Amino acid sequence: MLIASLAGEVDMTNAASVREQLTSAVPSEADALVVDLTEARYLDSAAIEVLFELSRRLVRRRQQLRLVVPRRSPLRRLFTLIDLGSVVPVHDSLETAVAV
Repeated sequence: MLIASLAGEVDMTNAASVREQLTSAVPSEADALVVDLTEARYLDSAAIEVLFELSRRLVRRRQQLRLVVPRRSPLRRLFTLIDLGSVVPVHDSLETAVAV
């Protein structure tokens, strides 16, 4: 399992770089990638697409993407509205994401 943390803002200006860094960091032998968004303040549509794309890519490789988004995070409401949880498991804490 690999754990990556994103902080600040991910938008169209840096989403491609984030995509490249995340996809290249996941070795074939890893069963999952946990992306901790606890310190992330803002994700635009380009960043959301990165998460969907990353999930699809990992599924093809028989790996899983898990997200950490605390209940107090403003991103939690966004993820609920777009129903991201139906595609990618969303956890309240890093501990619960890793324990799965």
